[in-house]
Amino acid sequence: MKRLFLSFILLSISTVVLHMNTVYAQHKKLYVGTYTSGSDSKGVYVYDFDERSGEATLAKTIAMDNPSFLARKGSILYTVNENSKGMLTVYDLDSDKILSHVSTDGEHPCHISLSPKDPVAVVSNYSSGSLALYSLNQDGSIHALDDILKFNGSSINKERQQESHIHSAFFNKEGSQVYVSDLGADLIYVFEIERQNDKYGFHIVQEIKTKLGGGPRHLVFSQDEKTLYSILEMTGEVQVFQQDNNDWVSKQIVPMYPADFKGEHGGGDIKLSKDGKHIFATNRGTANFIYQYKINQDGKLKVKRFSSVFGDSPRNINLSPSEKFIFVTNQNTNNITIFSKKMDNTKDVGLVLQIPKPVCVIF
Repeated sequence: MKRLFLSFILLSISTVVLHMNTVYAQHKKLYVGTYTSGSDSKGVYVYDFDERSGEATLAKTIAMDNPSFLARKGSILYTVNENSKGMLTVYDLDSDKILSHVSTDGEHPCHISLSPKDPVAVVSNYSSGSLALYSLNQDGSIHALDDILKFNGSSINKERQQESHIHSAFFNKEGSQVYVSDLGADLIYVFEIERQNDKYGFHIVQEIKTKLGGGPRHLVFSQDEKTLYSILEMTGEVQVFQQDNNDWVSKQIVPMYPADFKGEHGGGDIKLSKDGKHIFATNRGTANFIYQYKINQDGKLKVKRFSSVFGDSPRNINLSPSEKFIFVTNQNTNNITIFSKKMDNTKDVGLVLQIPKPVCVIF
């Protein structure tokens, strides 16, 4: 009888612990980068997000100047400070301390990417058209600025493409290559990162020509990495490239707007679902749409659905870890719209977070 009672107690404790772990696993930290200039923003906003209900509760703010774009590795948060004198800040979330605060050697850094292979970070300086490569210490802090490249491209749009504007740098899955979008030159550069004499450096592999006047901004790969999807900011489109031997060949260009739309475009961001079956993308300007595309067997895209973002200027898009929810940061209306994955109509819009000048959202 005692053994049976003890077994019951142990089973009850295990059930409680399992329930607690399940509840804990459904709560994720959500990090939001913002513009502080000309707004009431304090810096980086940290929320506790409930994957069951879709509700987000503000946990704390990290005071910082224009932390527009974020990346995270474990407890280390990386943020660019998007000013004319660009800076990169490395912040330890556990100790609430700044580990590094260094110059990006460029103007208005707008993107940071961490290598999955090497201890390096790559920063894109938009206004100065340059790309910075940092080596990292074991604790995640900045070791040194190992390399910086200045680009001198241009294209057909005389107002926005008189010079290079580096907008992002994305690593492939294994970290062997990094793909860099130059909005000003209508090019995607492919680099390998090599190490010589304890120093990392960029090595150009090839250039991919995008649609003239399109202005490549961000990109994402298919699961097998044989197809590349580039979001074109200035024309509000997604351009699809596929590998042909060592070349990337344009196979399709799809709009992020309905056929009867007459207005301004501003392609924002693009993400791939974990199952590799869908692409999500945003279009700013006066469009302010979020699009979902189905990926066909040949890698090309077919529009599945689209919706208003219920805001103005959707800069960034991200999916929750369970992919039950979609987050869209609306810069000009100071809010983040949280959609269910269906996003068919207004009934699918859950909580709307009010936050000054949101730009980037990560988990």
